[in-house]
Amino acid sequence: SPAMLNLTNENELVGAPGAGCLFLSPGRSVAQTDSVCLGVIADLHHGLEPRAMERLETFMRAVAERKPDAILQLGDFNFGTKESEECLDLWNSFKGPGYHVLGNHDMDFVSKDAIVQKWGMPARYYSFDFGPYHVVVLDRNNLKTDEGYTPYSEANFYVDASLRGYADDAQLAWLRDDLAKSALPIVVFVHQGLGLPTSMPEASSAIEAVLEEHNSNVSDSKVVACFCGHHHIDRHTRKNGIHYLWINSASYYWVGAEYGRMAPYTHALYTFITFRSDGLMEIEACHADWVAPSPADRGFPGAGELTPFISARRLEH
Repeated sequence: SPAMLNLTNENELVGAPGAGCLFLSPGRSVAQTDSVCLGVIADLHHGLEPRAMERLETFMRAVAERKPDAILQLGDFNFGTKESEECLDLWNSFKGPGYHVLGNHDMDFVSKDAIVQKWGMPARYYSFDFGPYHVVVLDRNNLKTDEGYTPYSEANFYVDASLRGYADDAQLAWLRDDLAKSALPIVVFVHQGLGLPTSMPEASSAIEAVLEEHNSNVSDSKVVACFCGHHHIDRHTRKNGIHYLWINSASYYWVGAEYGRMAPYTHALYTFITFRSDGLMEIEACHADWVAPSPADRGFPGAGELTPFISARRLEH
């Protein structure tokens, strides 16, 4: 059911509780501007979460109704195995462009090269122009070693967190060059979170430094937003002029073995993001509930930080 909206003092639209996703009507708000719409889903976890196909079907039905210009998944999508083919086939049924971001669990069973090939990605990191914006997709799935960087492959990344989540030096050099070439405002998509505290501060700050350095050198064509998955939470902050948004999982929050492993959402979570040439970015709300028992009912210590929804936000840059 559609949710009502409340305008907050942060100029964000926050949907009221209630299951369902809110489709903003583009006709009124963007009639005088160029805009493009991107359907986004994060952390589906096909092969792990039992209802993943049902959740992807829900998203694809919404895509058919909403008719975005493209769709993008933010990683932890599927395992790239034979059992994953139903998931990829459904994704590929979309007739427009479908973009992939690599997540760590996508390399639980296969190599990074294998998943890039299986999904038909142009490369593990890449960029493209999308209407009035330039989009950059990054790959943080690299271990830092004494010899340099080792790609995630077949679950080799279950090591100390301080060694995980790096963009390799060649990728950072490419990023600097790609940002400098853009004549458009820039948005970044990467699986692991940026802009907010994580267990990988060194790996995150190296990327943020490149984004901020670029912005200090240009008056236009700045990096305006970065969208992340991985953490299965709904977050927004603005840091040094860049919006950082963490998109909630389509499926669940992982509370750990002591509290029952998965805390699933009753409905699939996903969003549609409208990028407008007048400097507005509109993120549409999607609400579910917890499948009982909720993390709070399980006694999970971090339950207060968790929500079974994606907030609607209207952000300016």
